[in-house]
Formats: sequence, structure tokens, C-alpha cells
Amino acid sequence: MAVLTVAELGVAFGGWRVRHYQHSLEVLMIAAGVMVLLAGLIWDRADTDGGRVRQRIARVLGGLYGVLALFVLQLFVLGDLGVFASAPSYGGKALATPEAKLLVPLPGGLTVVNDMTSCADSDAGGFCDRTFAIAATDGTPDDQVAGRLLAHLGDSGGWTFGPAVEERLVDWSGTRWRACRTAGWWLDRQNEHVSVFAFTPGIPHNNGFAPAQAAATVEFAFSHNQVCK
Repeated sequence: MAVLTVAELGVAFGGWRVRHYQHSLEVLMIAAGVMVLLAGLIWDRADTDGGRVRQRIARVLGGLYGVLALFVLQLFVLGDLGVFASAPSYGGKALATPEAKLLVPLPGGLTVVNDMTSCADSDAGGFCDRTFAIAATDGTPDDQVAGRLLAHLGDSGGWTFGPAVEERLVDWSGTRWRACRTAGWWLDRQNEHVSVFAFTPGIPHNNGFAPAQAAATVEFAFSHNQVCK
């Protein structure tokens, strides 16, 4: 039990480092602990041939605790699987905000000029995203910044991007590359998205989160959508 407790604490406080299997391991270890407790109570009863009144009361209370714990764990598992979610999704586990370490440190000569995060719910499930605006500080032409970012994300994160897509709005335009992969085990399953957007050189822009000096943006998003797209 002591070993299981220490392991549970390690996973519970592991945070971002164990996000792909945190809840799954917690549930399995707690369930294992409860089963060890119940097995111990059964063994103790057989070894003491019933025992004294205090021992019987302790066994009853321990048994009730074990049964209640398993019931609560069942609700926890169903919640993480998305059974109680209002929209179809991989699960109901709360999504973490993407950390900066998914992108930084950047290659030399590139710098983050803005960093914005947000989390929300949608008809397709919850999502959390983080958007970085990137500028060059070493004279790299604006039209080459996105290429350096794509190479960096491929090398550091193993991302494989789809074909470039042109996007045009009233006050800005550019090219976007997208990638998506499903990660996490059992209760921790989620989609992880990344997109790189390059502003069209020579066309002024300032769309609220990307200052005028930014040449490109990188957006990471975590979601429970069933289709990775």
C-alpha cells in the first residue's frame, strides 16, 4: 500500500509531464489499492477466525470504504470517457493549456512577440489553445520564417504537416499549414493540433494577437473532437 501511495502521489503531481497517462494511471493504482485493502480484510478475518468486536467493526468500515471508493472511481472513469458529456468526444477530462515548451526554444534569430492562450467549450467538445506570434531578429526574410518554423516543429516535435492552404480576409492574408495527431492513453486520449500561418509579405496586418512586426504565427490546440482534422 505504501508503494502504491507514493506512486499515486508522483503521478498526481506530475502535471504536464504525465498528461498523456495521468488519469489512467491514477485510476488503475487507486483501484489496485482498494483491491489490496479488501483482500487484506478478507485475509485478516480468516486468520483471526472472526476476531473481536473492534476488529469486526474495523473490517466492516474498511469494506464499506472499499466499495464506496470503487463506486466513486467508476463515476470518475465514466466522466473521463465522456459518458456525461453533452457532445460526442474522446472524453470529459479537463484539457490542459498547451505549454510554451512545445515551441520554445526557437531557432536562433526567431523570437516570440506575443503569446495568447484560451480555453472554451464547443458543440464538438472542449478545447484549449495557445497562439504565438513570431518575428525574425536576424534579418531572415518574412517569407522564410514559416519554413524555419515548420522545420523546427518537425525536428523538435515530430510534426508532419499537410499541404499549404491560402487564406484571405478583409485586412490580412497568408498561407497556413496544419497538423493533427491523437495522443494519450485510455482516459487521457485527446487530439493535439498545430498550425503555422505565414502573413503575406508586404501586406500590412495587425489582427489583435499578431503585432505588425510578426511574420508568422504558431497555434497549438488540444481538443476532444472525435475526428482529427
